[in-house]
Amino acid sequence: KVMDAIVEAEAAVSALSGQPRGTIRVTAPLGLGRRFIASGIPDFHDKYPDIQVRLRLSDHNVDILKEGIDVAFRLGIIEDSSLRMRGIMQCERVLVASPEYLGARGEPKTPDELIEHRHDCLMLRFPGTKEHYWMLQTKNGPSKYEVTGPYDSDDGDVLTNWALGGRGIVSKPRFEIESYLREGQLRLVLPDYPPTPIQFAAVYPHKKLQDPKVRLLLDFMADRCEKMIRGALAGA
Repeated sequence: KVMDAIVEAEAAVSALSGQPRGTIRVTAPLGLGRRFIASGIPDFHDKYPDIQVRLRLSDHNVDILKEGIDVAFRLGIIEDSSLRMRGIMQCERVLVASPEYLGARGEPKTPDELIEHRHDCLMLRFPGTKEHYWMLQTKNGPSKYEVTGPYDSDDGDVLTNWALGGRGIVSKPRFEIESYLREGQLRLVLPDYPPTPIQFAAVYPHKKLQDPKVRLLLDFMADRCEKMIRGALAGA
C-alpha cells in the first residue's frame, strides 16, 4: 500500500508539472532484453532525464505484482488476467542446428524423426518445469512433440551457444538467430514444420497505464523494438 501511494503521488506530480518523473521498474527476457531493451534505456533517459529506469533481465517469468514491476516485456503466452497486455508483434520461430551437428547426426525430415532418432533437442527449462515439448505446425494444425535432450538451461543465449557449438537442435525466435543463418553458422531444421509463432508483448498492472511515465516507456520501447526486430530480420 505504501509503494502504491508513492507511485500515485509521483504520477500526480508528473501530471501537474507536465514533466514525467520518478522510477520505473522493468523486466525482460535475457536475449531480447540485452539486444533491444537495455540498449534503449540510455536513449530513453536522455529524452526524459527525470525518469529513472531499473532493469532486471531474466528468462524466468517474474511475479510482477509481488516484485513491484511496472512493465514486463515478454515472449510467450500471457494468461494472467490480473495484468493488462499491449501486443507489440508476432514473432516467427524456427528450429535450427549447426552444419556440424546435422552432418554428424543427420537431418530430420519429419517431426517424428526428432523422437525416433533421439535427436539432441536443447530446451529452455526453469526449476519446476514439468513438460518438455515443442509445438510444431503441421498440415493437420499445431501438434505437440515431446522431444528430449542431454541437457537444458534457463538461459536462452546458452542454448544458442550450444547449438552454435554443434550440440543439438534449438527452437528460437528467428530475429535472435537470423545473423547466424545468413552467415551459415546455423541451418534451418524442418522448415516445413516450424514452431508456432510467439507473441512479443508488454504486460503491466491495470493501474500502471494511468502513470504518464509508464505510457512514455511503453510507447518508446514498443516502437524501438519493432523497428529493431524488423531490421534484424532484414539484415540491417
